[in-house]
Parts: sequence; structure tokens; C-alpha cells
Amino acid sequence: KHALKKEGKRDPKLGPGAGPDGLIAAENRRRRRAARGAAGPSPADHALEKRQQSSSGSATTTSSAPAASANSTGNGIAPTWSLNDVYTGTTFWNYFSFFTGADPTNGPTDYVNASVAFSEGLAYNNDQKQIIMKADNTTTLQLGELRKSTRIQSYKTYTGGLFVLDVEKTPYGCGVWPAFWTVGSNWPSNGEIDIYEGVHLSTNNQVTWHTTPGCTLKPSGFFGTINSTDCNTAVNNNEGCAVTDQSYSSSGATLQAIGGGVYAMQWDDTGISVWFFPRPTVPNDVTDLNPDPTTWGEPMAYLSPDDCDVVSHFADHVIVFDIAFCGDWAGATYLTSGCPGTCNAQIMEPSNFDESYWIINSLRVYKNAYLQPGELSAALPARGRPSVMGSVAIGLGVAIALASSWL
Repeated sequence: KHALKKEGKRDPKLGPGAGPDGLIAAENRRRRRAARGAAGPSPADHALEKRQQSSSGSATTTSSAPAASANSTGNGIAPTWSLNDVYTGTTFWNYFSFFTGADPTNGPTDYVNASVAFSEGLAYNNDQKQIIMKADNTTTLQLGELRKSTRIQSYKTYTGGLFVLDVEKTPYGCGVWPAFWTVGSNWPSNGEIDIYEGVHLSTNNQVTWHTTPGCTLKPSGFFGTINSTDCNTAVNNNEGCAVTDQSYSSSGATLQAIGGGVYAMQWDDTGISVWFFPRPTVPNDVTDLNPDPTTWGEPMAYLSPDDCDVVSHFADHVIVFDIAFCGDWAGATYLTSGCPGTCNAQIMEPSNFDESYWIINSLRVYKNAYLQPGELSAALPARGRPSVMGSVAIGLGVAIALASSWL
């Protein structure tokens, strides 16, 4: 497939940044009111939410997780997932930094900083407060010039959780390569999970895991189409272990036509599962903000702990959204994509990128009683912050403690 996404340096943070915890308690209150049929927030709720938002300058922290399995309680009942972080609306941008390095996947992509993204309309909220991230579709380029685009990553890091992304649209177009993924520090030692990945005009999502040696995909427990089974980045040109969704509405134009959908990833000691729900089939527990993956049926993709030690291969991940062009995957597959000319020539034409944008409704991250909440890794001064791939992140001690609690 492609030599995928080796991280460059993490760009300096744009501000002190903290987890979006000021909205979490309010969301949890809404979930509890929905469960008991309450009509709406009380004046006391509004006052409390306002106080929490004004004091949300630090990430949620808890004591070390208890030494128990992440997939069950002591009596064998599946744990309840509670909201840890909510990324939505106009505050979305407060919790992500803009990557500005050279494209790690060797494409003609110019990742812009926040100032350029906001001033040139490549990152904004529309009238419905949805999150828009896009590629430049107004500039005609000369052959070999780079096209401006956006790539962001979360300030928080996660080791495990339930990640629920609600989108109305994902980017598509000839030579376009969008992704929603998580990645650990010191790549590939802490792994990479590609939850959503599209290419060209494809209407099928691909899920991929990338790891150090010793992790393989067990071909059972999911219904997606297997592309490859060795997750080791050092073999098969870093193809990873990949699964393609059989749904023709899981990416691209058909996803947009049905009003989008929900991508969900559950990551704990039971493995890593990924589901996609087209808009008409999104479970009620997801829309009610009370997700219960045990009721969702077989996942589209599943990395079993039987053939991959999830605890040792995945830890301390940031969340990434990007829109890349050509490069190691989109460039390598261009000739069979049905697109005209060459990938690099197509980059010159701005109208090719009219559909190259995200419309995101929300991203919510849930935890259960046996997982640590997301850790804020933005406490150092801007010039002293670690690169994503080049050093051990600040929250690694917590990640190690979590790993111990899983064993």
C-alpha cells in the first residue's frame, strides 16, 4: 500500500491548551437526564457548566486504574463507558495543534499553520458550528508546487478508550488521501491505528494497524475484507495489517450522499475494534451519548489480542486528522484509480479539490472504570515540547501504569 505516515516533528503548541473537560460534566448530566426522561438543563446546570468552562485549563486526571481487566467488571458485567472528552463546535480548535512539517508520506502537500488555515478559510466553523477542514481549491499551481492543506493533532494522549467520530462528509478527489488516525510517540514502537482512511474517489474505508514486529491480524471476529495480516512496519513496504469495509457508503461521495455516519473504535485489553454506522443505522445509544459496544454486533475490523499483544504495541496516542495528496499511497495507486493524467499533474488544478474537505459534527472519547482518562501532554514551554515520534511523551508513566492494570 504505502510507507505510511511516519511522523515529523510536532509543531509548537498554539497556546497552553488543555483537555476539553469544561463541557464533559454537562454532557454527562444530559446523558443522565435523558436516561430518566428529564426535559432539559436546569438553571443550576447552566451555572455549574459556566463555572467548569471557566476553569477548564487542565486535563482530567484520576488515580491509577485498578488492577482489573478492561473488558469486564468483577461480576462479569461489561463496564459502562463514560464521557472523557468532547471535541465539537467552536471550541474544537482549542484542543488541537496544526502540523507544519514536510509531508511525511512524500506527497506535494503544504501543511499550513493555524494562522494561515483560519485566514484563508482552510479551517473554520460553518453556521451550524460544524468543524470544516479543507484543502486549498482556489489556487492554480505549476507542476511540482505544493498544495496547501490541513493536518491537526490533539494535545491530549490516550492509551485505550472508546472513540466516536460523527461526520457528515470526508474529503475525496483524485490524488486525495484523507485520514482519521491515532499514533504513539517513538513511532512505530507505540503503534498507529488508522480508523478512517480514504483515497481518490474510493467509497470504501480502510482500517490499518502499524506496529513493531510480533503483531499480526487474526482473520476472525470481524466482517471486513482482509488486505494484509502482518502489522510490522518493517515488512511489505509498511503495508500494515489492513481491512477494507465492504460498505460502499463508508467513504467519499456515497458517504456524503447519505448524510455521513459514525466511525467508532474501542481500544482496550479485549483488542481494537472498529465499526462504521451509516447515518440511517447509527445506534440509539450513540446518539443518546450512552454508547454500549456490546450491542453493536460484529465489528468491521478487529485486532485480536490472541495474535497481537495490544498492551505492548499501542500506547500514548494523539488523535490526528489530515488531508494528504499523492505520495506513498495515493501516488502509488493513481494509475489504477480511474483518475485522468498523473497524480502530480492533477494537483495543479484547483477544481479537483472542490470536495476535499471534512465536515465533522463531533468527536467524543469515552473511558470505562479500568482505563485512565486522556493525558494532557502540553505542559512544557513551546520550544521544549517533545516531538510526537522523537521522544517519550509526558504521559508515558501513566500509560505504563495503565498497561500494568490490564495485565
